[in-house]
Parts: sequence; C-alpha cells; structure tokens
Amino acid sequence: MLLKKIVVAEDDDAIAHMVSMALGDAGFLCLRAFDGEEALRLVRAHDPDLLILDVMMPRVDGLEVARRLKADVMWSRTPILMLTALASVDNSIEGLDAGADAYMTKPFDLREFSARVRAMIRATRRERDRNPTTDLPGSRAIDTHLEEQLKGGRPIAVLHIDVLAFDAYQDKIGFARSEDAVRSLARLVLDEARAVSEGGAFVGHLGGSDFIAVASPPAAQALAARLILASDERRAELFPGDGGEALAVVVALASTEGLGPTGFDELGRRLGQAMRAAKEAGKAGCVSWPVAPRG
Repeated sequence: MLLKKIVVAEDDDAIAHMVSMALGDAGFLCLRAFDGEEALRLVRAHDPDLLILDVMMPRVDGLEVARRLKADVMWSRTPILMLTALASVDNSIEGLDAGADAYMTKPFDLREFSARVRAMIRATRRERDRNPTTDLPGSRAIDTHLEEQLKGGRPIAVLHIDVLAFDAYQDKIGFARSEDAVRSLARLVLDEARAVSEGGAFVGHLGGSDFIAVASPPAAQALAARLILASDERRAELFPGDGGEALAVVVALASTEGLGPTGFDELGRRLGQAMRAAKEAGKAGCVSWPVAPRG
C-alpha cells in the first residue's frame, strides 16, 4: 500500500525538519516546500493526503495558498493544517476563513500535532473514498479493505453484484431515476449483508450498478442466495418504470482460498472470471470461483 503523502510548506528549516522527522517516523512520506508557490506546485503534482502550511512564507503566503487551493475544483478537498506563530483569535479566524481545516500555533506539542495529522487524514480519506451516489465506500476503499483482509490471512469471499442490461434501462428512464434505483439496490445489498453477518460484512460501491461485498465464505454464499431471491421478489420496487421488469441481478463469488498476502491480482482475476460466466448465463444467478468456497 502506498505511503500517505504530506506536503510540508515551511520556510523555517528547524521546524520543517522537526515536523518531517516526526511524521516520517509515523510512516508518512513528507515533501518539503520552501515557499507558497512551491507548495501549490507540489500539491498539484502529488495530490497529497494533507498540506501542512505555514502562514508567513515568502513569495506567496499561507493564507493565499489556502484561498487558491480551496477555489480550485481539483484541489479544494486537500485538507490543510495551518501553522503559525500568530496566536490571536483573529489570526485563527483569518486562517480558517481562508480555507484551513485546522489551525495550530507555534510552539506545539509533537504528540498532539501527530495525532491531529492522523485524525485529519482519516477523516478526509473517509470522505474521499465514498461513492457520492450511495455514500458507500468507493473503489479505493474497496481495494484497501481487500488488501488488508489478504494480509490478515483470514479466509474471506468476495461478491461482485451487478445488474444485467442496466445501461439500457438507464437510457430509458433517465439519469436521476436510475440513480434512485442504484440507491435502492445499495440499501438492499447493505441490509442483506448485515442480516447474514450480524453487521460484520463490508459493502462497497464500485460505481453504476456494481457493488462489492466481503464476508466469511459461509456468509457470502448465504448473501448471494438472498440477494438473488430478494431482488427478484422486489424487482418492481427496485427498478420502477419502463424496462425494469427485464433486469436481473447477477452475483459473482470468489474466495481467497489458496491466496497469500500478495494475492490481490489473482483475487481480481477470479472475480472477473466468475462475473463473466454469470453474465454469459444471461439471467439472475450466482457463479462461484472456486465452485464451493470453503468455510
């Protein structure tokens, strides 16, 4: 997994070194910017997980850097932790109004500083890694979860849920109504996953009508069966309008049987093979790889 990247924009060498050492020891990759213009360039080049931004810097000060980033649609979600020797309430308000997400005054305790950095990155990652339609974890969060599960060594099974002929249905009913259908399907997948795992299953949204669920092999098999049955029984509710009656929910199921910590690509191959077979069948159903994952 890639290291979390942090741009440290600080013209004071001693403070920049202290901050970079503390964050480097915590497992972060720090990129140093000596002034505001370089900070902007590094953020745009590396899309960091966090910008640590001094207020008083040459060429472009920290307040202007924050304003420019928050005004840019591409970089407005970059979290900013602003550092300053100016400790008044007015200074803090000015920094926050410029776009800083948090504000710390110098000198600061390194333990509190490191904890604040970790908390900001966690919060931002949760926001970034969610699908905007369903608010479920998105593709990056799904990949991270699968990698963590493989490294943990506990047997799991992964379900890929999709809807046959959904694109044609979307063309008929329009984008807004098809998004309502996706949200309804997301709720069904989440409710059924919780039912078979007592809340222990992971559910993510790849995009469109594609969902991923991760659970123990027995729970995953039960979830696949329940999803196919429930989606068929509730088809008119899930997919209202012209064309909805022709849709079918298909499920591909792949286990991590025989895979080690580096088996992410092989797991993806298994899941893709199972989904191709499920779609080729041309009807609602589930195809497993291996055929019967072990519990």
